[in-house]
Amino acid sequence: MQHRQRLTGSKRFTQIHVEGSSAANRLLVIRYLANGSDCSRFGFLVNKRIGNAAVRNRVKRRLREAVRLNQIKAGWDALFIVRRGAGSAKYQDLKNATDNLLQRANLVEKPPSPNGPGPTVD
Repeated sequence: MQHRQRLTGSKRFTQIHVEGSSAANRLLVIRYLANGSDCSRFGFLVNKRIGNAAVRNRVKRRLREAVRLNQIKAGWDALFIVRRGAGSAKYQDLKNATDNLLQRANLVEKPPSPNGPGPTVD
């Protein structure tokens, strides 16, 4: 995931919480809000209840990769909130949960391919 696709700043996180829509499953909650930009940005909230710093960072890396493999519609800010159990979940479980929420929120252009988006030509 590129740096410009990362959502930072507590003001925007709060705005998404207050004004955004949400969907949830067993491992994750997604809150999303249109941003009026030409790209979509993502933030990840992983509470200390999930585990120590190494576990929390591993979960965030896995979620960033799961999001990267999807073709996301432009113009959205999305915040993934990690629930208990995600710290011990396998990558494929997190990927499936992420794909499910992105589809339910109607943020994907088309369903993800099993091998990722493939090579890009710039």
